[in-house]
Amino acid sequence: MRILARYISGIFVRNFILAVLGLTALFTFQSLITELLDLNYPARQTVIYEMLKIPETFVQMCPPAVMIATVLTLAGLNRTHELIAMYSIGVGLSQIATVVFALVFMISCFNLVLQDRILPPVYRKRMGYYWTVMKGQPDFFLDVKQNKIWYRSNNLIYSLRTFDSRSRSIQGMTVYEFDKGFRLVHVIEADQARYIPGGGWKLEDGITTKLPPGDEFPVTEKFGERDLKIAQTPDDFLEIGKRVSGLRLKELSRYIDMLRQTGIDTKGSEVTFHSRISLSFIPLVMAFLAIPFSVRSRREGGTGRDLALCLAITFFYWIFYSIGLSLGTKGALPPWLAAWLPSLIFMGAAAVLISRKTA
Repeated sequence: MRILARYISGIFVRNFILAVLGLTALFTFQSLITELLDLNYPARQTVIYEMLKIPETFVQMCPPAVMIATVLTLAGLNRTHELIAMYSIGVGLSQIATVVFALVFMISCFNLVLQDRILPPVYRKRMGYYWTVMKGQPDFFLDVKQNKIWYRSNNLIYSLRTFDSRSRSIQGMTVYEFDKGFRLVHVIEADQARYIPGGGWKLEDGITTKLPPGDEFPVTEKFGERDLKIAQTPDDFLEIGKRVSGLRLKELSRYIDMLRQTGIDTKGSEVTFHSRISLSFIPLVMAFLAIPFSVRSRREGGTGRDLALCLAITFFYWIFYSIGLSLGTKGALPPWLAAWLPSLIFMGAAAVLISRKTA
């Protein structure tokens, strides 16, 4: 069995590498051509931006690549009657499937490491390039930590504890104002900031400190409420929600705890947390789904039909997966269940089909 395991593994790994690289290249090329034809940004900037998306695209292409590799491997063995030969020496489909599942499990674990270690810094670099180079805002800076948010625009730097997009309010806001020589001249701290449409921001319970030039002492004054006229609106701070993708799982968990302590709705962030884990293990579901269609009698259709059927199943799976995440974000399902329910349903269906093949 050890020799057979190495033989099957070699075929599967070769098919997977070809499939994942082919799908990643195809998807990247399609996205690049679309962006170039839109002429929104210079070609060089577009190419660099799309290249920075390759690690994320690679992770997204792993599930269909696993399905294709499983179909090509087992269907190929079936077509050359090697499966029958394995059955004749006492090696059943369950043993063959175990080899494939072991490989796919390693791929899933590798995906989880990529999503936690590689994708967050690459995402931050990509978004930084987008805002500073492509959008032409070299002074723009936004960094979401698990306990604080930093936002810079022109001569102002904002430190925010939390931002609630629904109530359009900020908890724990500090504004640092600098002069043209980048000398700190004014600091405003407030426990809460609420946006008043057409009237700017309303700060509550805070302290304002003016730092005059020279050796003069800072002038500090407390306030219960005051207006803050700045160019930034809640729409400008909406980018904060997107930057959650730049946090590692441990950082994201702490960020969710911080939001929960301040009473802000965390369902969207919790769905992001659980979906990042569940997405890493979708290849296992794809392998389960592919096996029943890979070992059918050749009279039931060729490899092309198997691939078409499996890709169609993948398409419907992604629809259900997206619906599940949407339901979790809206609160119709618990976040963890929203992220895992589609996988559990499809894996259960695949297990039934596999049991019929092995019965």
